[in-house]
Amino acid sequence: MKRGWAAFALILAGMFGPAAALADPMPIRVGWVVTPGHLAPLIEALGKREPGVFKHLGQSYVLQTTRFQGTTPQIQAQAIGDLDVAALSTAALALAITNAKLEERVVADVVADGVEGFFTENYVVAADSPIKTIEDIKGKRIATNAIGSASDAAMRTMFRKHGIKDADFTTVETNFANMPAMLDGGKVDLIGTLPQFLQELRSHPSKYRVLFTASDAVGPTQAVLWGMRAETIAAHRPVFVDFFEDHIRAVRWFIDPNNREEALDILAGVTKLPKESLGFAFSKDDFYHSPDAHPELDSVQREIDEAVKLGVLPQRVEIRPKHVDLSLIEEAKKRIDGK
Repeated sequence: MKRGWAAFALILAGMFGPAAALADPMPIRVGWVVTPGHLAPLIEALGKREPGVFKHLGQSYVLQTTRFQGTTPQIQAQAIGDLDVAALSTAALALAITNAKLEERVVADVVADGVEGFFTENYVVAADSPIKTIEDIKGKRIATNAIGSASDAAMRTMFRKHGIKDADFTTVETNFANMPAMLDGGKVDLIGTLPQFLQELRSHPSKYRVLFTASDAVGPTQAVLWGMRAETIAAHRPVFVDFFEDHIRAVRWFIDPNNREEALDILAGVTKLPKESLGFAFSKDDFYHSPDAHPELDSVQREIDEAVKLGVLPQRVEIRPKHVDLSLIEEAKKRIDGK
């Protein structure tokens, strides 16, 4: 009888392949814009370099990251089923819900801007620019990475507070990396700058001038968050808990000072930039990353409400409770910390 069952098991294995534990891992497709703020491509690289940090990578899932120009283009990618986890600004979150009609859920932190002691985005003009006040923006050319991005929404909120409407200036969409050269060349009059530009800004006070910061515009805020469609979560919840357990471990690895040199090596490899130019990363000169991947929901709602009030967003959305699902990161954290 035992030999009969063994033969039967071999037949099943031949017909259907190994058991579920040996099934192909599920691809999880994650969007990102700029690293190291967006850690996704670095975590992908970490998985290849330090697989011991991860418990489930390559078993229940594999990570596939895709770079986008901004957060808003990820709405369409989600809508057509090409993206599982989207990096969204608060404005993009609201638009995904109100315009694209997606059953979007806030699931995790990506970066927070203006957290005390950490970086806030600087909006910069040339030192000799005639732009001395926000009101001087009228008639000028303003660079943005993507309309509706975190950088763009904070900038437009500041403009609206000073009576500047979208029609009062020219918007030039371009990659963050191109902005300093465009400002230097006189092709635009104001740019938003990420931590990558901080050293250049500090080194050349006679060349650049900060007009305002994102924190001035919107206060400390959950600049970018991860959003997922409710149906995606429901279809593969156990796998996503595995993914977030690994993700939290990886975030903690990157922000641990003990791993700093190796983390900078990985960043240099991904960005193809010299390591000596990346000293801002994973420090107080960088955006804040929650070690538990926990998003700051109060600031998300506050920024949406302010944007609607000022006409930056067309329609208000109440994100809690319907559009929030923190159960994935909470279960993942419990696995790691036991609480």
